[in-house]
Amino acid sequence: MLKKINNFNYNCYLYYLNYKINKIKTIKDITYIIKNISFFNKNVTSDIIINILTDCLKKYPLKEKSMNIISLLQQNYEYTNGMENYCCIILWSAIIYSINNNYLALL
Repeated sequence: MLKKINNFNYNCYLYYLNYKINKIKTIKDITYIIKNISFFNKNVTSDIIINILTDCLKKYPLKEKSMNIISLLQQNYEYTNGMENYCCIILWSAIIYSINNNYLALL
């Protein structure tokens, strides 16, 4: 029973992440998402963040408009070597990974 509740909570959290990812307009939105994942998962690593994001993108594929916005943000902050670059590259890596793994489902 407890496993079902945890699974339900995780699925609700993935739905929330999907909503936030599709509403990204600025770099602050991306950093908010990564900080939110870090807040709810103590001792989080980049691998865990990418796994959560890919679970979200696997369950709820990203809209093309959102993907274009995130791509432009990633290109703008690619060589800044700061937190913005880290957050963009983590999200972009999760997007590319989910596209590569789900390309047959998207066709």
